[in-house]
Amino acid sequence: MPPFVPPIDRRKKGPVSPEYEDSGLFKGGVIQVQLALVPVFGTTSRGDCTARGFNADRKEVSVVFAGRRRPHFQALYTQLRYMYAQAQQRDLERKVAVRDVNSIQLPVQCEGSWRAISETDAEGQVHQHLQFMAARWAFQAHDGQTLKYGTAPLLPKPGEPGQARSDKPPRPYFGPVSPARGQGSVS
Repeated sequence: MPPFVPPIDRRKKGPVSPEYEDSGLFKGGVIQVQLALVPVFGTTSRGDCTARGFNADRKEVSVVFAGRRRPHFQALYTQLRYMYAQAQQRDLERKVAVRDVNSIQLPVQCEGSWRAISETDAEGQVHQHLQFMAARWAFQAHDGQTLKYGTAPLLPKPGEPGQARSDKPPRPYFGPVSPARGQGSVS
């Protein structure tokens, strides 16, 4: 049995500039999308907040509120929790079964970047899903006000360090996977 080798923590130590943070979060550029978020929450290994959502094709996505945008997530969290409590209360008053949490949806206009995530389960099956890294978002509160949160991404200007290479073609979200990928080869 090989000896235990602790994992390498490649995260930058100390304070991180907003430009450096955003260059890692929004590598593929920034777009605007309409998502329907539901009151299902989680966190990533880095402590970022996540919420379940659905895109226009009704595919499930994980929306990530990372870095300096984490504190801005509180208002969205509160609104979704309020909607969940209202739905539960109505169902109890009508004496019907509590509705599925995925039916409680809040339309949110988001600005950010897509990421395709591939995970392998215990049986060796590869599961692929989408993450949306949110930079800014807006939604209507229960009182009708439009609330806007987040901060515009600060991406490096062309020619500056940290700029994504423009000579490489963009990678497809879920293209064919090379059998050699993950076996020490470089793609």
